[in-house]
Amino acid sequence: IYAAVNAVDNSVRSGMMRAKVAPIILGNEGSGIVVQGNPEFPEGTRVIISCFRADGQVRGIYINGVWQEYLAVDPSDLIAIGDNISFEEAAAFPVSFFSAKACLNKADFAPGKSVLSLAVGGGVGNAGIQLSKEMGASIVITTAESSEKASRARQLGFENVIDLSLETISEGVARITDGKGVDIVVDSIGGTLTGEAIHALGRSGILVSIGYSAGTTFSAKITDFVWKGIQMRGASLNGWFDRNAQNEVWRELMPLFNAGKIKPLIAKVFDAENVAAAQQYLIEKRPFGKILIKF
Repeated sequence: IYAAVNAVDNSVRSGMMRAKVAPIILGNEGSGIVVQGNPEFPEGTRVIISCFRADGQVRGIYINGVWQEYLAVDPSDLIAIGDNISFEEAAAFPVSFFSAKACLNKADFAPGKSVLSLAVGGGVGNAGIQLSKEMGASIVITTAESSEKASRARQLGFENVIDLSLETISEGVARITDGKGVDIVVDSIGGTLTGEAIHALGRSGILVSIGYSAGTTFSAKITDFVWKGIQMRGASLNGWFDRNAQNEVWRELMPLFNAGKIKPLIAKVFDAENVAAAQQYLIEKRPFGKILIKF
């Protein structure tokens, strides 16, 4: 089995987000092979383990997660994958792309709108870029915290990358959009970048916040809200998506994933005995792409 390491795992571990039970097994998402199944998922089926339970509770927060060698799950928690998708890609896919799609939905995305998805090297940020392009955004902008990451992003084919070591978010967005600003911001980072991203919104723009790895507070100008009529909306996965709502999003995502039109970036894979090092690497190194654990 492969399992992903996400920022929320550190939030739970550190006590910033309280788990329903303690101790709890961490890990929101994973992939593997069915060893004892049913007619729908017979032995040997390659599967994604959804980050959700049927009632919308997220693994590794309110129920035990996927950081374990064997899991007993309800068949409805599984998504079959073909041989064209690697186990690594499958494990890195669910949380980032579901989160990004949920943010775009909450921001009332429609083809032709412009999107700023923060953090090209982050899971949700990168998923937001890919999905916005596939869904018909007029322009997609992203950010990188260093020139090294900005260069890496451009080498991988990502366009309109704002190097935050050289200019601010609002400066970069104004340059790229000729001062118009963007219609939508997908913010999975938080902290001071949220205030900067709010300032980068255009008239009637919407920022959707779904993460706070860079901090839980920010400052913004009231005049941006009053004069431009912008909005800030919050998004979360845990407890907000029942099985019908989950399936609706998966039906939008899985055809794109199966066709290879969207794909998570993977930075590094750690063996299970090095799970502590995997968490430390994610938090301290802030890598370009997802971190995985192999069991």
